[in-house]
Amino acid sequence: MDARLKQAVAVGRFGSFSKAAEAVNVTQSAVTKSVAELERRLGFPIFIRTSRGVVPTSEGRAFLERASRLIADTDELLSGAQRTDPFSGSLRIGIFPTLLEWVLARPIEALVKRHPRLLLDITSGTKERGLQLLDQGDIDVAIGLESIFDDKARFKLEFIAPISAGIFVRRGHPLLALSAPVAEDIARYDMVLSGQIWDLSVYPMLSQIYGKTDAIRFHKIENFSLQCTVVENTDAIGFVDHAMARTDYFQSRFVVIPGLEEVTRGGIVCAVREQWSAKPGVAALVDILQQVHANGMLDSNIQNRLFGHECAAVPAEVAPRRT
Repeated sequence: MDARLKQAVAVGRFGSFSKAAEAVNVTQSAVTKSVAELERRLGFPIFIRTSRGVVPTSEGRAFLERASRLIADTDELLSGAQRTDPFSGSLRIGIFPTLLEWVLARPIEALVKRHPRLLLDITSGTKERGLQLLDQGDIDVAIGLESIFDDKARFKLEFIAPISAGIFVRRGHPLLALSAPVAEDIARYDMVLSGQIWDLSVYPMLSQIYGKTDAIRFHKIENFSLQCTVVENTDAIGFVDHAMARTDYFQSRFVVIPGLEEVTRGGIVCAVREQWSAKPGVAALVDILQQVHANGMLDSNIQNRLFGHECAAVPAEVAPRRT
């Protein structure tokens, strides 16, 4: 492993060339020279120098993230720990798009109990970033919608569960007074969507409802509990998967608009690179995911998923803070 990578990662971790030099047991000038050589070779600055230390640039942050993973992989490979316990070491899981994070709530609980020596490294982001990280080997397994991996023969997929979504509103919403709302009725109201629309099949539906007007108003909110908060307190409309819509919690607050119970349909999968042998931890994760969601409806651990929403109620009058 190139010593310059370790030195650059140490600078990023400590935010200081001097502290990084102490950590890796070399001189500060050696660390400064190593980083300068890397920056020349990469063609972009890794760090911004300030009077209070250094901070990574946007390109530098991505470089340091990947370098850290390469160092961790090398250390794990040379340690030989997996020869005695195949479920020791790191398991790097990606969830794309971010709004699917709740799919892991109960499976992760089971995984860490079953394999306590497994170290989890969970990341999330856009669908495009997910494909990039999986292609580069920066994650061991990606969890996402099957449509993300369409025509991607380089990946091996394991089906986890179906997912479908309808359009929902708060109880008492004006749309519920209509016997059969049409696109023109729905288009009068703002819509709540995640920053990353969860499936491409949503686009044709949005086009059908809103047409090509420039007056479309969207709340872009990744977290589902915060989406619920906006829908419950306004006339905005949102998307909900069927597992959630069937719960007592949801039905006490919201209604799926009749006739729009299933505007999108897809599947959730785990993806690994076809040409690489998956870690034992990946197989264990897939097995647990399939067991948890074996009933065909996503067992999304509703309490975890809505914890923020349940705690979000704010009194109409808040007592002034005492000083």
